[in-house]
Amino acid sequence: MRIRLPLPPGFSFDAVVRSHGWYDLPPFSYDAERGELTTGAGPAAWTFRVRDGRLEVSGQGGDAPSVRAMTRRVFSLDVELSAFDAALAGEPALRRALARGGGRMLRAPTLFEDAVKMLLTTNCSWAATRGMVQRLVALKEDGAFPGPEALARMSPGALRGKIRCGYRAGALSRFARRVASRRLDLSGWERRETSATEVREAILAEHGFGPYAAESLLRVLGRHEYLALDSWIRKQYRRFYPGPAKTADGAIARRYARYGDFKGLALWLDMTRDWHEDRTLTPV
Repeated sequence: MRIRLPLPPGFSFDAVVRSHGWYDLPPFSYDAERGELTTGAGPAAWTFRVRDGRLEVSGQGGDAPSVRAMTRRVFSLDVELSAFDAALAGEPALRRALARGGGRMLRAPTLFEDAVKMLLTTNCSWAATRGMVQRLVALKEDGAFPGPEALARMSPGALRGKIRCGYRAGALSRFARRVASRRLDLSGWERRETSATEVREAILAEHGFGPYAAESLLRVLGRHEYLALDSWIRKQYRRFYPGPAKTADGAIARRYARYGDFKGLALWLDMTRDWHEDRTLTPV
């Protein structure tokens, strides 16, 4: 199956793929030279690229509507950025970041995968997260990310032993069981008519998801009303804006408050500016 979708104005494939670290976690694989992002492996693989001004996805299985919906989700094509652009008058650095194709976050094909990966980023290094995700994906012979039903069949002890995810095993097991049994409907977290505050509270109600995980997941979902502060953000902020480490949170809140519902996006684009300035990103 090969499907092509129209692109929004100012879209940059590379900027979306490298918007945050998901592209570095399996089953994603990114070939920057070829301009191809793949998720899955073998018959379960989907490959994305830009061809002739359209976003192309190719792979096997599924029906055309579901594949289109999956592609739109992965590249955040539903995110509307015109209001944020209008709020950047007199902000050349952020305007430049947005013009390079920033603002859209790479997502997994499913919210379950996004949420599990976010859970595995808590209180650890990126190398540790990557190792846990690699071992999680290795549970499936086809190279796909395991769904809630597969993880729900494993005990916390089995998850802890196979994935080596420590204390996160209990939260992961409970989350998978709640989703698999339909006691937790993740679609509610993606409804745009639901306020970010309500979604944040719903995420926080899940065992293992603290403020950092909840607000970071909101950012992936295109909701930027919160700042999602962690140690990396605080360190990066003081790298760009020197000052006492102990006052970073307050300084961040004050600097980005003027962006209103987009303050989290303004912060993220500012803090990741040097991820992309070493490349010439022509929107395609």
